[in-house]
Amino acid sequence: MTVTIYTIGHGRHAFADFLALLKQHEIAFLCDVRSVARSRWPQFNGHVLEESLREHGIGYEWLPECGGKIIAPTEDLERGLERIMELASEMRVGIMCSESQPITNHATPRANCHRVGLLSPPLRARGAEIKHILPNGELLELNEALLPSIW
Repeated sequence: MTVTIYTIGHGRHAFADFLALLKQHEIAFLCDVRSVARSRWPQFNGHVLEESLREHGIGYEWLPECGGKIIAPTEDLERGLERIMELASEMRVGIMCSESQPITNHATPRANCHRVGLLSPPLRARGAEIKHILPNGELLELNEALLPSIW
C-alpha cells in the first residue's frame, strides 16, 4: 500500500495561515520533526502548537529523533521514520519543521531543510509518496535524492 506524506515548514506564518494550509491539504495529523519543539514564533512552540491543532481536530506528535539540527543515532531515526509510516498508513499526515521553503532558489536548487534532505529519501525508500506544501499552498513533488544536500 502506498502512503502519501506531506511536508510543511511553519516559517513565519500566522497560526491561522498555517492552519489554512493544513486544512487545504486535509492534514489530519502533524508530526513535528524538529530536534527541539521551540520557535521564535510562539504559536509554533510544541505545547502551544499541539493545543491549537487539537482545538481544530488535528493530531500532533513530536518526533525529536527525526530532527535535523541534532541528528539522532541511526536506530532512533529509523524508529521515527517507522512511526511516520505507521501514522501515514492510517490517516493523512504532514511532517513539519521550521523552514517554509523545501528547496533553495539557487541556480542549482538544493535541499533547504532536513525534511527534504534527510527524511524524504528514506520515506520514499519505504514506499511513501512525498508532497511538499509550499507557503502559497501549491504542492511540490520531486526526487529529493537528486538534490544536493548537507544531510
